[in-house]
Amino acid sequence: MSKKVVTLLNKYGPMLSGELARKFEQEYGASNTAARQALSRAQKPVNKICTLSFDKNQKFFYLESQYKSTRYIERLMDAIKQASQINWIYICAFRSQNGFVAKSVLPSLVSSPIKNVKGHKLHQRVIDDLLKCDIITEYNETHWMLSEWVATQKSSVARAAGLETVKKQVVNDFASWAQNINLIGYDSAKTLSESAEFANFQWALTAPAYIQPLYDTEKTRPGFVVADIFYGRTATEEDIKFFLDKLSVIRTFKKLPAFMPVFLVENISREALMALKENKVIVAIIKNIFDEKYAELLAEIVSVFSHSSAIISKNPEKIEMLFREIAKAEGRYNDIIGDMFELLVGYYYQHVGYRYLEIRKHIQIPDSNNENEIDVLVERDGEIIIVECKATKSPLDHVYIEKWLSQTIHRIRSWALNRYQDGQKLKFQLWSLGGFTPEAISLLTSAADRTRKYEIEFFDKGQILDMAKAHKVQPVVEVLQQHFQAPLEKTIKKTSEIRC
Repeated sequence: MSKKVVTLLNKYGPMLSGELARKFEQEYGASNTAARQALSRAQKPVNKICTLSFDKNQKFFYLESQYKSTRYIERLMDAIKQASQINWIYICAFRSQNGFVAKSVLPSLVSSPIKNVKGHKLHQRVIDDLLKCDIITEYNETHWMLSEWVATQKSSVARAAGLETVKKQVVNDFASWAQNINLIGYDSAKTLSESAEFANFQWALTAPAYIQPLYDTEKTRPGFVVADIFYGRTATEEDIKFFLDKLSVIRTFKKLPAFMPVFLVENISREALMALKENKVIVAIIKNIFDEKYAELLAEIVSVFSHSSAIISKNPEKIEMLFREIAKAEGRYNDIIGDMFELLVGYYYQHVGYRYLEIRKHIQIPDSNNENEIDVLVERDGEIIIVECKATKSPLDHVYIEKWLSQTIHRIRSWALNRYQDGQKLKFQLWSLGGFTPEAISLLTSAADRTRKYEIEFFDKGQILDMAKAHKVQPVVEVLQQHFQAPLEKTIKKTSEIRC
């Protein structure tokens, strides 16, 4: 029986068990029962994917020799799209984000619940299945990555970061707008990764509303505004499906507070717009809610993120313009300026001189399956400078520093030794706007003093500002002063000379 299944898979390619059973019946004149028994008893080289959920409990069959071939990929993606919508929506979410999504944000871009909902698979279980099938992988501690063999376009962690940054800004600005017109309660909105939960699902925004008819006067409880966002290209019906699916589920819940669904979008197709309107959704087109100039600035932010290395190297005035526009906003962009910290560091090195500069460089560690990202890579004056940028408000503690010293530096150094010639100085820098705890300072100082094969330097916010002033990098000075209003006191005294 296995030989017959092998023959069919060789002839017709990988396929779902339902279609394979029908082929078996047609080719060999077997009954449906006999066909299904043959599939269940098939052994290697016949393989099947059991971890993904397909309609009618189907399995995806393929031969070992077909694994990850072009035919395998096409057939599997088609099978997921046609018979496994729950997984297809995840793939679409990653593709819309150029292959990378923050772990904390992903639940708001899909339609799986984060808590138990009868008849619906939990988000974490879907993630586990996708990981087992190598459809997604862990990029780092904060992000998932769509595997290269699944991606339909070249993945870009830089563009993905730009898209996430802009989405966060739009959602925060929409929350401010809704608060200002008294649509939602003051300082009550939860956004994106901030546990924006409603009815056991995660959304881009949730906020209680105390206006009628959302407010329930009989039960004296608020209603809710729930919103999701799509940004980066014109939204199609497929792009909005995750949102409509969530609404379809929660509208069946009993005793749920009244809620107002809102969909934030850059541009949208007519078909998708009509689908949202038919489902009684408020469609908030960004340029209409705010204005054209706001929409243009968002697009510029994504562009700068996507091409940051080239822009800083060849067109730094574009960075200066972006910083000036942000500075004009009088603190409005405080929430995203931290995401742009790498640009500030890159711009600083562009100003003080360099031979080569790259931002958010994705590297493969030699002789291992490990990957890493370098925030800023600089080559200047015979030195290789590798910068880790941290824009957190709180100081870095000893736990983070121990990992950076023992793991991050070790991995990147092995890559650098493989790439660069002997004789070039290697320097690891840690730029932290939140500074460092005393324990972290002690660890860093000790490591800097005893290390001879490479140099370690670390700078807090006050030192960064001093360096920018000393080298007259005015845009960096202005952005730091505009968006980080806390006293810029030096929290550490370095024993080694700052060489920049």
